[in-house]
Amino acid sequence: MTEIDALIDAERTRLVDALEGLDAEQWNEPSLCAGWRVRDVAVHLLMPYEMSVPRFFGRMAASGFKFDAMADRWATGDTRPTRDIVDALRATKDGRFGIPGAPPEAPLCHLVIHAEDIYRPLGIDRTINPQSANVVLDQLVGPKARRALKTGLIDGLALSAPDTGWSYGTGAEVTGNAAALITTLSGRPQASQELTGDGAARVQRQLLSD
Repeated sequence: MTEIDALIDAERTRLVDALEGLDAEQWNEPSLCAGWRVRDVAVHLLMPYEMSVPRFFGRMAASGFKFDAMADRWATGDTRPTRDIVDALRATKDGRFGIPGAPPEAPLCHLVIHAEDIYRPLGIDRTINPQSANVVLDQLVGPKARRALKTGLIDGLALSAPDTGWSYGTGAEVTGNAAALITTLSGRPQASQELTGDGAARVQRQLLSD
């Protein structure tokens, strides 16, 4: 098992433990992913493990080769009981997946980002392992991720997460805990109000202007 695999397993356990304690109302709460409930995000996390390559391309074709539309149909069309979703997530410990063209850290990023999409609206306090958080933050400020960010979101900023010792960039300061920075750098505005520093207001304005 690689170091990244071990971090993924730890974050998966963290998420499954949280999901096991949810009631029916919480499973249907809106997540931070627009249009998705908590259960939809949980089902989305299963997609890389449960969708074969032929099935992937078949569903892509049925969705006009629009990935977001295909992913939405997968997530929102699932009707299995929540108990089965939890069991399926737990069982992903026995499988690994890679994203073509993406680094080996990508599955960890996918899991941590979407776990925050669940924890935050439910008010669940789940502290990210500092090592996992820093790996994800490094990926979110990397060249490929920055191309997907809102234009210029982190240009001229000095970002820091004192709880994990992570920092990046120079310029106006933006400080927050690692979870808030991860959510913000993933394009979700909901955690931006937790950020402080001279550059925080600019980040908030840019995210909320969409």
